[in-house]
Amino acid sequence: MPEFEVVVSEGYEHVAELCSMYWATNEDGSFTHTVKALADLFGEPSHKISKVVGEACFACSASRRCAECDKRYIYRSRNDWTSGLRYPPGRCRTCINAEQRRQKEQREQAEAARRATIIDRLPIVVDQPIPRAEHLDMPVAFALAALLEDAEEISPGTTVPVVNRTDSLSPTSDYDFKLVSLVADSELLRLHPSSSPESLVWNDDNTLSDSYYPVLVSYYVRGSGALGDRVREYLESFAQVVPRENWPDRWVGQFSEFWLDLAVEECKARLVHMLARHGLDFTPGQKTDDVFRRALKWYSVGQMYYFIWRAARDSAAYLAREKVPAKQAANSAVTRISADVDRAYAQGWQVSVYHRDAQLPPSTLSHILTTRALKLDDPMAYSPIDLPLRRPGLELAWKKIDSSAFERLLFQLVAETEGYENVDWLMHTNAPDHGRDVSAVRLRKDPLSGHSSQRVAIQCKHWLSRAVRDVDVSSAIVSLSHWQDPPFDVLVIATSGRFTSDAVAWIERHNARGDRPSIEVWNDARLEFLLSERPYLIRSYELR
Repeated sequence: MPEFEVVVSEGYEHVAELCSMYWATNEDGSFTHTVKALADLFGEPSHKISKVVGEACFACSASRRCAECDKRYIYRSRNDWTSGLRYPPGRCRTCINAEQRRQKEQREQAEAARRATIIDRLPIVVDQPIPRAEHLDMPVAFALAALLEDAEEISPGTTVPVVNRTDSLSPTSDYDFKLVSLVADSELLRLHPSSSPESLVWNDDNTLSDSYYPVLVSYYVRGSGALGDRVREYLESFAQVVPRENWPDRWVGQFSEFWLDLAVEECKARLVHMLARHGLDFTPGQKTDDVFRRALKWYSVGQMYYFIWRAARDSAAYLAREKVPAKQAANSAVTRISADVDRAYAQGWQVSVYHRDAQLPPSTLSHILTTRALKLDDPMAYSPIDLPLRRPGLELAWKKIDSSAFERLLFQLVAETEGYENVDWLMHTNAPDHGRDVSAVRLRKDPLSGHSSQRVAIQCKHWLSRAVRDVDVSSAIVSLSHWQDPPFDVLVIATSGRFTSDAVAWIERHNARGDRPSIEVWNDARLEFLLSERPYLIRSYELR
């Protein structure tokens, strides 16, 4: 018995023979004619045979039937048939479509039932006072204002779910959750009945629980009257107090901590983004929070961008060089940031302020705080914390001495320090000293290996108006190369100012290569620390 009964559609009788031969089978179930043979016989390209047959007829299987309606399977091409052989007999497409329609109707009915439950459980409340910004804590007031605005468009009365916003609410999703929960817990917002059923938590018996997903639901402002009027009234009260000069007294006391929280989230978002650009996934934890919170007491967000960029670059290099797990490489970024920040602060680096990354636009909350409240020209360079230029208590009045006195001070400091011998102050100030103002021999004593010595050159730069740049360091190395009998082992660059971050990077690369001489950095912070142990020098040069 043939496997297929071929039914030719009306109007295609002229290809009935082709259809019959296409579906003809042998006793073993294989097809009698190949597609190529049919193409040659009927003068059609091979790739058109199946298309012509599929349009002209269909084949009913004698052996395969639908498990539900018992109707024979219908095929339009051999590919349909051979694909079906790999799977056990099931339901036909008609039965499958009917089942899908039934399931869709059931879902729609369940959705309608849940929607009715939501409307019943979450009525619009109209008998409460509308909140006023000046009566709220600063984080709550700003978070509520940010929730009621998206892409600089005011909410018509119902907020957009946080996950569906055009502009992010805050720099990170974790902070989004914290802020929304903070406002909701203050009972300033209520769940709107338009919230999707998926944003609410349902019990096993399909009843609505009291739980919900804060960033998935829609809210409306507590109060009375039309929902849009409530939004406008709150935002009007917020606009009156948002300029810094109009802040309530308690906002003044809350501002620094609020800014620090937001700045930490900015840095965390930047770190995740930069590591992702190197193919490293990273989830910030408590250590990340602690490192950024401490670093932001010394540096602005824009300066922290530099440390983050540097750490992400080095973590990616660590992954490639050491073949460590990607998670280990990503986690090392936080340790690198902590170490770099400590070193930069101790050595007095002049850290550049990076601009905001175009791929990380400011969140609504950041925009309101920095632009409307603080009216900052460069938010990335701002910090409400008095960023210290050096450690407190050690500051010296470097302006009281000139370059000659600075060199004399360094000569005396080295000459009176144990471990230095043959200290010489060779040249007049500003003379072409070929990279050295003071030279000495540094002695190293090792109880196991014996004594060793290093020839040290100290170049003095009494620069208060500008920092030492990478080109200055490179020039010093070139100048020192003129002294080759014997050559110097160490070059100390001592300045009453700072080093640029590029200069620090240049020095680190130079020392990492093991080039001679190695370079040491004595900036103002280092010198102030050294001189703090020698108060008589501070007094004699009237530096304090």
